[in-house]
Amino acid sequence: MNFWEKVDQERELKNLTRKELAHIAKFSLNSISTGIARNSIPAADVALRIANALGTTVECLMGQKSSQQATPPQPKISAKKEALYKKYHALMEDFDKLSPENQKAIMQIVNQIAH
Repeated sequence: MNFWEKVDQERELKNLTRKELAHIAKFSLNSISTGIARNSIPAADVALRIANALGTTVECLMGQKSSQQATPPQPKISAKKEALYKKYHALMEDFDKLSPENQKAIMQIVNQIAH
């Protein structure tokens, strides 16, 4: 399967039209038609934007591995959220060790204090 066939396969799995994909990946719909007609591979930056828009990798689109093996892009965590996680990580682990009844009781206390 060539690059554009893989793109179409992934695009259909995501329920996207070629026009929608072109818009998301910021390239022209004409580029898809030209690429398919010529059976050519786009420039690396375009291939990367297409892969990102489809939630896969260029390697997958090149047929080097399946999209199920591709690692989805990880959302970026803000510095504030990361600091909160570091600050309360031990507390969260301790909370998870409690019985469901104790977790519920603590949540009720927290809700009463917070409101």
